[in-house]
Amino acid sequence: MNFKEMREYSHEEFVNIILSLNEEQLLEFSAKHGGYPVLFRMALDERISHIPFIQTGAAMIIRNKEGKILLQERTDRNKWGLPGGCQELGEDLRNTAIREAYEETGIKIKIEELQLIDTISGESRKNSYQNGDIVYNNTSLYLADISDDDIAYLKGDSETKRLKFFKVEELPENLMDEDLIKVYVDYINSKN
Repeated sequence: MNFKEMREYSHEEFVNIILSLNEEQLLEFSAKHGGYPVLFRMALDERISHIPFIQTGAAMIIRNKEGKILLQERTDRNKWGLPGGCQELGEDLRNTAIREAYEETGIKIKIEELQLIDTISGESRKNSYQNGDIVYNNTSLYLADISDDDIAYLKGDSETKRLKFFKVEELPENLMDEDLIKVYVDYINSKN
């Protein structure tokens, strides 16, 4: 299948493509061109696309040996946030965190290296997109410690303007995942 990015189609063109695909092709299309939740939102009738819906995903605190955490400055919002994103159909949330971290940072993390911090949901996870979509994210937050060797693989993707490690006391002001970072700080403080 050779398609453009989902957002490059008119609504009518997009719906016609969706109608022509079977389940396997839909999953392949969504995996290569923005993810299943984006596919679902794009297929909605434009008159009702403002209806909020629930979206499940994962984010990761990637921590270096100095205890600094890796943040990604995003190209779509010009804000700093944690590597993470939406769960694909049938995907284990741990694998969502690993896949998103790899796509957005180039760092490969093994499932046994993950620590679940918490699942965060509610009003603090409300997100609005430029096209008017409103979602409430249920986000599983994971922690992974990396070595200096892992940092050699650091590279961003098309969603990444920059990647940088920060002390939690010295985070940038234009931050989009403050709620997740607060949960991480509370988690670390509870361990001490």
